Amino acid sequence: MRARWLTGACLCLCFVALLLAAAPARLLFHLVPPERVVLQGVSGTLWRGQAARALIATGDDWLHLGSLSWQLSPISLALFSPTVTLDSQWGRQRFNAQVTYHSERDMELEALDAVFDAGLLRRYLPVALLGSVGLQFERLVIREGLPEEAQGRVVWEEGAWRSPQGRRSLGSYVLDVSAAGPGVINGEVITLAGDVKASGPVVLRQADYEFDVLISGPGLSDPQLRQAIQLVASPEGDAYRIKLEGTL
Repeated sequence: MRARWLTGACLCLCFVALLLAAAPARLLFHLVPPERVVLQGVSGTLWRGQAARALIATGDDWLHLGSLSWQLSPISLALFSPTVTLDSQWGRQRFNAQVTYHSERDMELEALDAVFDAGLLRRYLPVALLGSVGLQFERLVIREGLPEEAQGRVVWEEGAWRSPQGRRSLGSYVLDVSAAGPGVINGEVITLAGDVKASGPVVLRQADYEFDVLISGPGLSDPQLRQAIQLVASPEGDAYRIKLEGTL
């Protein structure tokens, strides 16, 4: 009798495992908040699937991710910390990362490699920027919606701004980022190329930030560029300094 009971239990467990392994991707609709994530054209399984079109809420707007594929770790669900590897593509824009989700405001990203249009930053800046912004992070930890730990870099390539007379080239720049302690992230702006040079430190302490970057170079001979920079910077000899402090 005992042997039959064990055999039956094993068969039931195998049956449940087969059902879970073949769980359709549409079950994902019950796991992601519809007010934050929109998926269309879903196929595959819950553990490995694709969406023909994906959008994610960013504040009051939506960010298009394009086609999206994912691979979800079954063990992570048992630990109540879902870990999923994401790969999305939309034109020149891409997003690749392993994301461990703890809550809507707490998550960890590893092997983050993303590229998006610099124009997405226009909601935060008084000038329209052009070029592409790349995120290359070994690790990025978000706690309560704010970066708590980071190791990587942000790269702005073929940077430019849209003046009333058209495109004005600036250069290419990198912000190297590293953790300096719990909740403290240091960054250093470095110019890679271009006639407009930028250099200086950036510090983020929890929600408080400090930004102290010197803008110089022959590119500042453009009067329209100088006028645009003066919206956020103060003159310092032949250069301009952008010095900001505030709270995110």
